[in-house]
Amino acid sequence: MILWFSGTGNSRFVAERLAARLQQALREMKPGIVATPLVTSDNDDKIIWVCPVYSWGIPPYVRSIIKKIEFRQGTEALTHHLVLTCGDDCGLADEMWRSDLRKRGWHDGCAYTVIMPNNYVCMKGFDVDPKELESNKLAAAPARIDEIASRIHDFNPEKDKKQTDVTRGRFAWVKTKIIYPWFIRNAMSPRDFYSTESCISCGKCAARCPLDNITMQIPASTEVMKASRGKKRPSWGDNCAGCLACYHVCPRHAVMYGKSTLGKGQYLNKL
Repeated sequence: MILWFSGTGNSRFVAERLAARLQQALREMKPGIVATPLVTSDNDDKIIWVCPVYSWGIPPYVRSIIKKIEFRQGTEALTHHLVLTCGDDCGLADEMWRSDLRKRGWHDGCAYTVIMPNNYVCMKGFDVDPKELESNKLAAAPARIDEIASRIHDFNPEKDKKQTDVTRGRFAWVKTKIIYPWFIRNAMSPRDFYSTESCISCGKCAARCPLDNITMQIPASTEVMKASRGKKRPSWGDNCAGCLACYHVCPRHAVMYGKSTLGKGQYLNKL
């Protein structure tokens, strides 16, 4: 079984290709996935987690799923593998994942990274990749995913050593142990999201949100309501994964995050 979480589509693309190569069932990590234990088949001996890297760590939402999710098949029969998507490097994100799994008493197996186009735009100095670099990353990804699929398929947890084939980058410890906690505390609040007057009330941001955290409402503010001419605009709740799907999917580039996203690009994986 492949459990995946994705905002702009990079991890979804990786998960779908892995599923096709390994003949594994796909389950998106929607909030309801923790409501009842997941049923795995009798022949299924592996769980593959696929998600993006957030500031050189595992997305807090995915960590919350790891803490809560249950499997109906005995966990002693399952080996868990990790495939991370990242724009450049992952720091010690894989070690964070291994630690979270061990707290559940689960068997951690192999960990890999797939380099995909950047999509983080909410801080100074961060933007989407130039189109040529984006195209090069997308062109190289399928071969890397197929290689990972072959290695997971051939992995024998009783005989083989665990494989860790990730791009850590420089200063990995600092990035994961210091920057990641700061980022989670200070740079993931949904309060800075808003829509500009370019909003056409299409609702694509709400439809794309993986946590159903966006609703289309008539603005409460008289000034904003006048500007929107009574049309519904997106309103963000507190249950935000920080995936930026709402920003990147907007056809009018009307979704903003404070002043940080002014003049920044957009990216969606359409493969």
